[in-house]
Amino acid sequence: MKKLSKRNVTTIVYMTVLAIAILAFYYYLTALKKPAQETNQELTEYQQIMNIDLEQNYPATPKEVVKLQGRIIKYLYDSPKDEEIEPLALKVRQLYDEDFLANNPEDEYINNLISELASWKENKRKITNYLIVNEDMAQEAEIDGVRYAVKYISYTIKEKVKFTEVWKVLLKQDEENRWKNVGWEFVPAQDKKDKE
Repeated sequence: MKKLSKRNVTTIVYMTVLAIAILAFYYYLTALKKPAQETNQELTEYQQIMNIDLEQNYPATPKEVVKLQGRIIKYLYDSPKDEEIEPLALKVRQLYDEDFLANNPEDEYINNLISELASWKENKRKITNYLIVNEDMAQEAEIDGVRYAVKYISYTIKEKVKFTEVWKVLLKQDEENRWKNVGWEFVPAQDKKDKE
């Protein structure tokens, strides 16, 4: 009878130690996850954009480049703080092709952007959403050994009413195989109908 009691006691001790170990491990895992979750929740959209390291984590596809550009443009045209405009402008310029950058000097680009944003603010106009569209019309081609891509992005704009604008974005793959924005143009509604 004593052996059975010792065995029961030993089993209870082992089970207790195992339960404590499981609880400690669970606590350890939840303690690790909470700071990461809290950090993400505490970061503003501006901070999240500025934390994107384009040197180490450049978007891999033309679509991802246009999505990131759309995200930055949406934030810029949705009432950013004045001190956020220049850093965001410099961030989006990292997505642009060298020739585009050469034709649009940094100071001139930033001054034009600030003027345009002031006009938008005065007219109570803002971008409220963006979306990659017309995937069936997207194109990729190689010309003289250089790869190009065309993507379409739609911006939802709120002024007095909401409406959308579609823009065609031309990208070129550079020597580092990074897709860079060469330029963009507005796609009038008639052009969209003609292509359908």
